Amino acid sequence: MTLNLAVASFASEALEIPYQINNSDRIVIGTVSNVDMFRDHTIATITVSEWLYNPLPTETIKVRSERGTNIKTEVEVEFIQNESVLLMLNDVDLNKQLFRVGIGVPGKHPFSDRDAVIEELKAQGKWQGEGQAGNKTNETETIENTQTASKQEENVTENKTVDNGKTENTGTAGKQEGKSNDTKLKSTPFISSFWVLAAVLGAVMYVRKKK
Repeated sequence: MTLNLAVASFASEALEIPYQINNSDRIVIGTVSNVDMFRDHTIATITVSEWLYNPLPTETIKVRSERGTNIKTEVEVEFIQNESVLLMLNDVDLNKQLFRVGIGVPGKHPFSDRDAVIEELKAQGKWQGEGQAGNKTNETETIENTQTASKQEENVTENKTVDNGKTENTGTAGKQEGKSNDTKLKSTPFISSFWVLAAVLGAVMYVRKKK
C-alpha cells in the first residue's frame, strides 16, 4: 500500500514523456526475444533495434522487473514475448548489460511513441541523431555499398567514353576512305585522257615519218 501511495503521488508526472526522459539513463527500442520469470522477479531479454538516448554498443540487453511467479504488482512492468517496446531505462549492472524500467509501467511504451519521444529529446537538447550505436554497422554497410556503386558507375562512364571514341574514329576512318576513293575517281579520267592523247600524237608522228 505504501508503494502504491508513492506511485500515486507522482503518477501525473510519471505519465509525461519529459519527466520520464529526465529520470532515465537510457532510452531504447527493441523486441522482447525472451522472458524468464522467477519467484520474485522477471528477466526479459531485449533485442536492440535502436537507441534513442545514451546508446551502448550491444545488440541485446536484459531488463529486470520486480514481478515474479509469487509477486504480482501493478506498478512493475510486464513483458510479453515478441512484442516491440520503447523503454525508459535505468542502469543496474552495465557489465552484465542489465537494466530496469525505473519509472515502472509508465516507462514502457509502444513503438508508435518513438516520434513523440524524439521530439522531446530534441527539445531538451539530448537527441544525437538517427542510427545511434546499434545501427552504426548498417550505416557503414550502406556507405560502402554507395561508394561501390559510384565506382561502378564511373567505370561504366569510362567504358562508354572509350566506345564513343572508337565509334568516332571508325567514322573518321570511313570519311578518309571516302575521300581517297573520290580522289581516285577524280584522277582516273585525267589519266585516261592523257594516254589517249599520247596515242593519237604517236600515230600522227608515225604516219608523217612514213610519208
